[in-house]
Amino acid sequence: MAPMINVSNETLKTLNPSVYTIVNTSNDSDFIYIPSINLNVAKQRTYLGKNWSQSHKALQENGERMLTIPEFIEVLKYTKENHKDIYDEITQIKNPWRAEWLDADFKADGSNIRINSNHIYKNKTLTPATSEILDSNTLIKDKTLGISLEDYLQNPTKQGLPSNKTKSGSLYYWAPMRDDNSVAHFVAYSVRAGLDCGVGPSVGDSCLGVRAVSSLRE
Repeated sequence: MAPMINVSNETLKTLNPSVYTIVNTSNDSDFIYIPSINLNVAKQRTYLGKNWSQSHKALQENGERMLTIPEFIEVLKYTKENHKDIYDEITQIKNPWRAEWLDADFKADGSNIRINSNHIYKNKTLTPATSEILDSNTLIKDKTLGISLEDYLQNPTKQGLPSNKTKSGSLYYWAPMRDDNSVAHFVAYSVRAGLDCGVGPSVGDSCLGVRAVSSLRE
């Protein structure tokens, strides 16, 4: 059996996995436990400046992964009641500009749109473990006059998107696109907050990061 050692995240990249059994040593205090989804989720965004694909790769190398949209909804619901500082950091309309990637990729499928999620790297290719046609109740047009964040969190589609019955409000929403080059992120800054499902995966910014799901489970 290979020897087991504990190492820092920086050292992880230098070790040969055929020689060592690598253990993720993320500090438990860096994560909060979300009971409804039985996951430990990072309190802060990491891998700032990386694009969507690079973020997936960095997370996987550290034994972590990206939040899906339904999981992100549960994080918002839980932090609103239990960690208001984290909820406000994600959603509050204020400076500085903040954004975080979500594990959702959209592709045209005939007259429909397909949502791909739970991506992992296989043979150097980012591959979705889940692929579904969008729910027929999904809101598929932009709502830049806004939807209600509260109503959205309580009544999303099964894939975590706003439904076409979502009430009006102040949360901007950019619907999934059919360009085969769109992924999701949540963004907030001094003018607006919103769920954007039409951003290009190659986008990168120093204020755009990802909220890791730890491999550590309760």
